[in-house]
Amino acid sequence: MNRPVAQVFAFVSDLRHDPQWWAGVRSAERLRGDGGVGTLYELDTSLLGVRDRIHLEVVAQQPPLHQTVVVRRGRLPYTARYEWAELAPGRTRFRLVAEVVAARPWSWFGPLFSPLLSAVARRHFRRLPAAVEAATTG
Repeated sequence: MNRPVAQVFAFVSDLRHDPQWWAGVRSAERLRGDGGVGTLYELDTSLLGVRDRIHLEVVAQQPPLHQTVVVRRGRLPYTARYEWAELAPGRTRFRLVAEVVAARPWSWFGPLFSPLLSAVARRHFRRLPAAVEAATTG
């Protein structure tokens, strides 16, 4: 993406922006915290046609390189790690790696979730450059 890594990190790491680029997120709000470790977000989501209100907590963060969030409440327990890398000045690579927590009844879904989420994420990532551009120039 043709934006500086700090701008992409600032936009994506604040999950309140998810509705602007992740089609399955209807709304997102910060319940507590300043965006760093310990911050709790509530997202109204839809995944594969199933609507859910989830709570995501930021459990690790090293700006502007990575952030890890964990579902604290929701139907599908997962951990997501967001990673950013500066490819060149003004060019950023963004990556998302997600894992379903190996808890019943979801343990069977774990091996399927990561490739499924990767495919879905690639589709949503196409919307991300325009959303970051609008947020940083508007």
